Amino acid sequence: MSREEKLGRQKEFLIKFAYWAIQGSAVVLLVKYAGPVLLPFIAAFFIAWLLAGPVRFLEQKTHLKRNLAAVFVVVLFYGLLCAFLYFAGFHIVRLVRDLFSEVTAFVSGTLLPVIGRFAAWVDGLSADLAAQYAASREAAHGSVAEEAAAIVGSYATAGGGPVQYTPGGSVAPDSRAVQMLSDVSGTLLNSVSDAAAEIPGFFMNIIFTVIATLFMELEFPSIQAFLGRQIPEKWRKTVTDGKAYVMGTLGKCLLSYGLILVMTFAELFAGFLILGVDGAFVIAFLIAVMDILPVLGTGTVLIPWTVIAFASSNIRMGAGILALYLIITVVRNIVEPRLVGRQMGLSPVVMLPCMLLGLKFFGIAGLFGMPFGVSFLKSLNDRGIIHIFNSGQEQGI
Repeated sequence: MSREEKLGRQKEFLIKFAYWAIQGSAVVLLVKYAGPVLLPFIAAFFIAWLLAGPVRFLEQKTHLKRNLAAVFVVVLFYGLLCAFLYFAGFHIVRLVRDLFSEVTAFVSGTLLPVIGRFAAWVDGLSADLAAQYAASREAAHGSVAEEAAAIVGSYATAGGGPVQYTPGGSVAPDSRAVQMLSDVSGTLLNSVSDAAAEIPGFFMNIIFTVIATLFMELEFPSIQAFLGRQIPEKWRKTVTDGKAYVMGTLGKCLLSYGLILVMTFAELFAGFLILGVDGAFVIAFLIAVMDILPVLGTGTVLIPWTVIAFASSNIRMGAGILALYLIITVVRNIVEPRLVGRQMGLSPVVMLPCMLLGLKFFGIAGLFGMPFGVSFLKSLNDRGIIHIFNSGQEQGI
């Protein structure tokens, strides 16, 4: 290859790279700044796309005009969604109310005394250490009574109760526990107030989404044809194959995570029944749903539960919850890479690093997105659409 040909290829590569870099930057800026505003319309397009199949089916079976079929399907969809949210919300509100009353009784009857005793123990220990330090200083350097008095302060133990040690005007241990609870309550109230301020905008977005869904469904064939015309002819087969692969793989991944959720729920429910936990079914379901989100996970509930149980001298409950957490964590770390990786066509050796790297650099979206992206590239490479690496299918890789 001559020098001119090499320079020509390098120039062509740089031009293509700059073109795709500009395109990618434009997409990132659009998503970052216009995404929140366009979110109702994006959601409306996605819902209209999902409902296009039922509308087409109803139109063919009943011979209705497409506009009437579209209106009927959209109204039915949102009606069923509202009914589900109403009944689910009613039960969730009742559950939260019951849990709040139980948590309040637990905090006032168990947690606050434990915190008070722990704070008293820490104050007593710090006072003893300060006294020992002062005594060692006095033995080594003579009288340091004024320094010891400044460090130790005044504390006393009365009737075997909590130590009311208040060096420098500090708050007593029981008062500290109450103050801690007050701070937590204030934070929760501020969060509730901020959420309440967002409610009007939230409902406006819902209204825009419903209206946009109806109009998009009425014009969906035209919208679909318009988007199809924007794809260059040479890319249409690739886009069609990619769409079929994405939809098939996405469905399989959702099924896999559904199986993981059911498995986690069964483990939690069985463990709670053995431990005699009240409301085992509902609590196990909520924790299993949280477990799907790796930022939360079962540890968000089970680890504090274990600590509180041990602090309350409930050794059986603490040991049982800890064992349950360890079992669930080990089982999920073994099952998830194999189950989800099999659906994506990836080996667990590749799946697990992709999940960890995605979670590290991109959060929850990366946890699911990076394995999915690697799987998609592998599929395109196996079909000969792109050439990144040798697939090694003959060797069973």
